[in-house]
Amino acid sequence: MTMKGIWGKVGSFAIVGAAVAASLGAAQAAGLELTPGKIYTDAAGAYVSVAVKNTGTDTVGEVQVSCEFFAGKRSLGKASTKLFSIVGGVTGTDQVRFLGGTNATRATCTLAGQK
Repeated sequence: MTMKGIWGKVGSFAIVGAAVAASLGAAQAAGLELTPGKIYTDAAGAYVSVAVKNTGTDTVGEVQVSCEFFAGKRSLGKASTKLFSIVGGVTGTDQVRFLGGTNATRATCTLAGQK
């Protein structure tokens, strides 16, 4: 599958059919819901979009989402991202990218920390 980028170049990426699992880390506070998307691969590695919904009323200043990437049952490594200032009732989104993981087939994501 190819996609024309914003610079006019044509790049390729693959949608990996495996689902991405979400789990709640020990540092997760009440009121945050993690929803990972599908895992994709391209020439640089693998990535997964993540969404963190703040179901509370207070603004959360910082949330870290960590994902472990796998090729079958073999762990390839971990990567993370931080989302900032998620207002109550709002969903923050970002991508977790694992460079070099072009053979990743699945990922497991957790809420790793919050400030």
